Order: sequence, then C-alpha cells, then structure tokens
Amino acid sequence: MAVSALAALNESRLDVYVSMFTLIYFAATAVFRPRRQTWDFLALALLAAFTYVVAVRVLEILLKP
Repeated sequence: MAVSALAALNESRLDVYVSMFTLIYFAATAVFRPRRQTWDFLALALLAAFTYVVAVRVLEILLKP
C-alpha cells in the first residue's frame, strides 16, 4: 500500500521509500509484538539504512554553502 501511494505521488527518491518502510515496520512490530527467538536482523538493517539516509541529508544541509 505504501509503494502504491508513493508511486501515485510520483515519488522517485529511494530514501523516501526506505524511510516509509522503516516507519511501517517498526509501527507494525510495536502493534503486533511478535515473539523473536533470534535477533531481528531486518530491523537492524532498516535502522542502519535509515540512519545512513538521515546522515546524508543532514550533511547535505550542513555543508551547503
């Protein structure tokens, strides 16, 4: 549903999709609270990707002349 909504808005930036997937994943895990027997590697990967995207955006703003 998120992909359809962003595609309907003609969004083509990958960082927006990563941010939305991260938000949706953590919201769903907070609501449903699945039991984990191992580390949640998907959550770690999404969090790392989101952190990278935010860091790049902040650096663009700070280093802008």
